[in-house]
Amino acid sequence: MALMRQQYQQRRRPRRWGLLTILVVVLVLLLGGGYVIHRATKPFNSAQTHAVKVAKSAGKLTTTTNFYWTNLDTTYYTVAGQNKAKQKVYAIVPKTGTDVTVLKQSAGLSRNAVLQRVWQRNPKKVLSAALSIFNGKPAWQVSYLNKAGKLCYLTFQYSNGKVLQQIENI
Repeated sequence: MALMRQQYQQRRRPRRWGLLTILVVVLVLLLGGGYVIHRATKPFNSAQTHAVKVAKSAGKLTTTTNFYWTNLDTTYYTVAGQNKAKQKVYAIVPKTGTDVTVLKQSAGLSRNAVLQRVWQRNPKKVLSAALSIFNGKPAWQVSYLNKAGKLCYLTFQYSNGKVLQQIENI
């Protein structure tokens, strides 16, 4: 009887250690995944924090609602929000420097209006749409994949929606 009990207890121990091992592995994977996600999003979060800070100080924004990032020839961050007069504005912040361009949202095309124009071309997928500076003027820069899966760019003038640049099938 004692021998049977000893054999039974020996069989049960590996299960406890097995369960504990599985829990430790799952915990390590979760912590590792969280660390990887944190490291991957750090540049975006850092850029957003910088842009909001500059937009609030130099662009006089009191609240912010959206953040866009473009990086073609020059990197620009755009912060949407309100100024002290409660007007909806965009503040376009260059990556380097504090030369902020502030635009009233009512003075040009909205992001949704630009996206509607792009969707009329029947793209496979729109990758990004952000307000930036193109040839010294504010412009919406949109990247998308066409039906063939090729990368395309469209640049619309902010004030009137004129297509300033069209690059297809990259």
